[in-house]
Amino acid sequence: MADTKISAMTAAALPLTGAELVPIVQSGANKRTTVADILDYSRSYGAWSDSTDQSGNLLAGTVVSFNTVDVADGITLVAGSRITVPATGVYNLQFSIQFKNVANAQEDATVWLKINGSDLARSATQYTIPARKSAGIFGYNVASLTFLLSLNSADYVQIFWLPASTDVTIEHLPASVSPAYPAIPSIIASAIQVS
Repeated sequence: MADTKISAMTAAALPLTGAELVPIVQSGANKRTTVADILDYSRSYGAWSDSTDQSGNLLAGTVVSFNTVDVADGITLVAGSRITVPATGVYNLQFSIQFKNVANAQEDATVWLKINGSDLARSATQYTIPARKSAGIFGYNVASLTFLLSLNSADYVQIFWLPASTDVTIEHLPASVSPAYPAIPSIIASAIQVS
């Protein structure tokens, strides 16, 4: 079997279990690994959130920041806002932002991506946040987007936003005791390498 060409081997039964052995060359030596190990190496991921309120600039985009790494393997968060990928590939980026409006009129906020500090063409979406219902019942809207991004090794992605009024902020809410529910982050994001 050791002298059999790969093209002469019979096809593996599908689906693969992940335990199948695969030969590789590492540091100039022949080694073995499993399909599962190769998949683990090639699929980096990360998830982040923020437990603070964030205000935006009315004249220029404001970067969204994170203060919590929820889980990460390979994809890193640099300087609190730069989602940085370890390898060239296609990545699925998803995020949700909780907007709050304290005004008596509806207000808008625009969200978009930057890659390596440059605006990503056609990535912006405008959200309308409803007016408050009363002095203590504010208007909320959750912005939620998904992107498939082709990125190079060490590229970074940032989420930017631009409110139309200072009455619009990105807000977190603490956990509730009665009725009980967990805290609501101001922003949640995740990135997964898909190829």
